[in-house]
Amino acid sequence: MRSFIYLYIATVREFRRDFSALFWTLAFPIMFIAIFGVIFSNEGDISFDLGVVNEDGAASAPLAASFEEIGAFEVTTGTREDELAALKDGDRAAVIVIPAGTGAALDQYFSRLTESGESGESADPANPAPLEIFYDPADQTTSQVVINLVDKVVAGMNEQMTGIPPALTVQSQEVSADDLRSIDYLLPGVIAMSLMQLGLFATAAPLVSLREKQVLRRMGATPLSKTTLLASQVAFRVTTALIQFVLIVAVGYIIFDVHIEMGNLPAILGVVILGAMTFIVLGYVLAGLAKTEEAVQGIISLPNFIFMFLSGIFFPVDMMPNWMRPVVDVIPLTYLGDALRQTMIDAGSYFSMTRSVVILAAWLVICAGLAVRVFRWEPQA
Repeated sequence: MRSFIYLYIATVREFRRDFSALFWTLAFPIMFIAIFGVIFSNEGDISFDLGVVNEDGAASAPLAASFEEIGAFEVTTGTREDELAALKDGDRAAVIVIPAGTGAALDQYFSRLTESGESGESADPANPAPLEIFYDPADQTTSQVVINLVDKVVAGMNEQMTGIPPALTVQSQEVSADDLRSIDYLLPGVIAMSLMQLGLFATAAPLVSLREKQVLRRMGATPLSKTTLLASQVAFRVTTALIQFVLIVAVGYIIFDVHIEMGNLPAILGVVILGAMTFIVLGYVLAGLAKTEEAVQGIISLPNFIFMFLSGIFFPVDMMPNWMRPVVDVIPLTYLGDALRQTMIDAGSYFSMTRSVVILAAWLVICAGLAVRVFRWEPQA
């Protein structure tokens, strides 16, 4: 036990002198959440630039005005040529053209509908009044949102004029505890990323450095066991992981008012510790495979890149093509991010908590066994 404590203290001192490890484990995650917090914390004011061309004059003025009442639209009126040119330049999300004769077509449609209702007989159907909507198909997300909003405006006007409500309606009900912003959703992903980088950059590289400097060789000449050495370093890095977690959550809560389910704190800490230990022992496996300090940087950069962009911590997993899902489903960061979102913000998840914990634990056990097996006291030739 005494050896364990001394090694723990020595690891703390070593870590304090390693500015690269300090940056990747403490400064970088805080900078990351600060930048994304500034970008996404005010996302509630989303609006779309909509061009409206009224070629029917006063007869369709109420229709044109109805689009200005939608808070999500920043409406600009103009000629067809000017508004379509603005759409091509990317200054409009969509352009709606109200053709000449639209007002007259609406009056005719309403008159025939009224005559049909009074007589009880079916009147000849009137031609509907068409609206033209122009959009850029390359921007599918924005165009679909705008088109859906326009459809709702048109459906509302139809119901108002005819007095016939729709046969089916959709009632949306939220099941989350509170409204979640993107910054709330992103915070667990940043914590998962910081735990991964703790295990890679702040674990593998320092261990290879100690081996290259013959420090581990001198330790190997003592009765010190590999298990005691690795356990002391894992314990220190788990402590660092908890400090990371507290700092990132504090920044998110104090500056950006991030929603956290504090009632789940024991489960959150359990997931953080499990995830930290998983990536720490993975870092020791990679350190055992690297022969030099230069080689270990390349080795740890590859999983860092793959894990960051294929784990769903920054964008939903279901956005990825199906042929990539087998890779996504074996990445430990996928399950760590998913488990943190479940426990921290009570958000929807792709996997059950049981599955996430079991897979992380499996990675931990396998990597722990490999770490002890590939550990070397001396530099490799």
